[in-house]
This record gives sequence, C-alpha cells and structure tokens, in this order.
Amino acid sequence: MSVQTVSRRTVVRTGIGAAVALALQSRLQRASAQSEPIKIGWSTIYLTPSWMKETSQEIDAELERLRGLGFEIEYQVFDANGDTPTQINQIQTMIDQQYDICLLIAGSATALDQVVEAAHEAGVIVVNWDSLVTTDQLTCKVYEDQVEWGRMTAQWLVDKLGGQGKILAINGPAGIAVSEQRWQGAKEIFDQNPGIEIVGTANIEYNEAPALVQLNSLVTANPELDGIWCQAGAHASAAMKALKQAGMPLVPMTGENFNAFLKQWVEALDEGFSAFATAELNYMAVISLQVALMAYNGEAVPKEVVVPLPRIDDSNVAEWASDEHPDDWYVIPEVPGPEEIAQLIQQALDAESGATPAASPEA
Repeated sequence: MSVQTVSRRTVVRTGIGAAVALALQSRLQRASAQSEPIKIGWSTIYLTPSWMKETSQEIDAELERLRGLGFEIEYQVFDANGDTPTQINQIQTMIDQQYDICLLIAGSATALDQVVEAAHEAGVIVVNWDSLVTTDQLTCKVYEDQVEWGRMTAQWLVDKLGGQGKILAINGPAGIAVSEQRWQGAKEIFDQNPGIEIVGTANIEYNEAPALVQLNSLVTANPELDGIWCQAGAHASAAMKALKQAGMPLVPMTGENFNAFLKQWVEALDEGFSAFATAELNYMAVISLQVALMAYNGEAVPKEVVVPLPRIDDSNVAEWASDEHPDDWYVIPEVPGPEEIAQLIQQALDAESGATPAASPEA
C-alpha cells in the first residue's frame, strides 16, 4: 500500500520551454535587486481542517525555497476562524498596511467581493484559489473545475449503479463555493437519471469526526442503500466506517484523496468494494504564489489558471494510499516542481491570448 511521496521541490520532468526557463531566470534577477521585502499575506477562512494545515506547510516550504533563491519576503497568515466579517476586516488590514500580495481562500463566494475589489483598486495583487469569490476585479483565480468535479464523480456512481438505486448525497458546508459548485455538477447528473433516488442529504464540514456522527445516523435510517455520493474524502472515510459499524455491506461511493479513505478502500478491494475519487490539490497554493510574484515583477499573468482534476479509481488507488502519512493527510503521489508550475501558468496565459503554445522538448 505504501507509496513514495515526491517532494514538491523535486521536479517531475515533463519538459520545459526555453521561454519559461528565461522567465524564471529573469524573475530571480529582479528579486536580487529588491530594495524592500515583498509583503505577502494569506487570508483564509480557517486553518483547522487538515487540508488547510497541509496547504499552509506547502506555502511555508515554497517561501523557504524562494528566500533561498534571493527573494526577501515578509509573510503573515490571517486566519478568520470561520467568520466572514473577520476575513473582510483582515483583508482591509492588508490594504491599510500596504501589503503587496494577498493570497486568498474565500469563506464566501459573494460577501468578500467588495473588499477584494477595494484591494485590487488599491494596487494589492490578489490571487484567489480553492474557494473563489464572484468578482473578477482581482489579479487571478487558480482553481479546479468544481462543477466538473461533481459531474465526474456523480456520473461514475450512476454508471456503477446502472442508473438505478438509493443513495445518500453528502456535501460540504452550506454557502462555501467549492461545496455548492460540486453539488451543482452532481445534481445535474442525478436529475438526468430518475432511477437514482436520493434518500438522504447532509451539509457537513470537511472533518471526519462530525461526518461520522451524521453518517451513523443517515446509514442507520436508510438500511437499503445502494451507493453514497460524497464530495469529500473525510466524508467518504466516515461513510465506510459508519457502514461497518452498522453491520451493513459496503456500497459504491465517491470521495477524495483523504488518506484514511484511500487506505480503507485498498483494504476493501478484495471484498469487491469499488469507489472513485479525485483531489483538491494543495499545490494550487504554490501556483497562486508564483502567479502573484510574476505580477509583482510586472510580468503578464493569466486571469485564470485551471488545474486538471486527477482520477483515482480501483486500478490506481494503491498508488495514492500511503502508510507513510497520517490518516488525515491528503496524499499526492507525484507533484510538479517550479518549472512545471511555470509552464502551467504560461499555458494558461497562452490560452487567454490565443497563442499556440510551442511543443515542449522531450524529457
């Protein structure tokens, strides 16, 4: 079951164009000529979930790498602790204290729009990833297609059940953009398949402990389940445990790259269990930081960077599950290095400008 997790700072060689390499070199040259540190703040709705803690580690590691290359950086984390007005005030603080860069995970799709627009107008570089604001008055958004996440996972479950069956639908917190968009995509698919009956739903924070409490109640109340659609890995892990605790057979379900879920999945394969998952990739934070630094250095940046969704199924789940990490870790077995991230950004810029990207050289 064990898989060697590749450090983000170890480059996965897929080939890189000369233009991207020159841009990286130019950025470092400008960094060495800095007269003042770059003031960077990360505004996040909360830090409690393990995914957020892992993301914070990714940012810290990237900042350490950048400082080693000559960047002088002042960095501050602004944790709103789940409170949207607090997050608004914290972004206003960045404006007032003349931060150069605001990295943002939004706690509300709409409530932050006004302060984000104010930051943008004040000259703060705002790069928003993961959970997005509605406004486009900012520097860049880095994201996975969450609606497609919902469609892709729901379609797998519909196909697995042959278009017929009783299912639970487990979402994230109400009002969070990521949760709402995933459900939007899933509901599109379920609405097209009247043979799928949703017998129970819940909005649960992305944490296994509260998920297990609610899943225990839901599975007990619905003893004839055929499948479970979970939009998060902590939910799926709790669902598997709840079924076992209730003495019920495991049913097909969807989830995410949450290690506890992945390990249970691998162990249950011999019992005929089947699942499907994707991943909210933590290194979107590093992509966002790179975009922000490009903008700070006066380089052209894309308005959007869409990060492809990975596919995890019965055939490759063993490559994702890891004995080397704790159960609440979001495992990514292979991650891009700085050059690959720069190439992804360049491809997004080329797509927006209508340019035809040059073919990458062979690795």
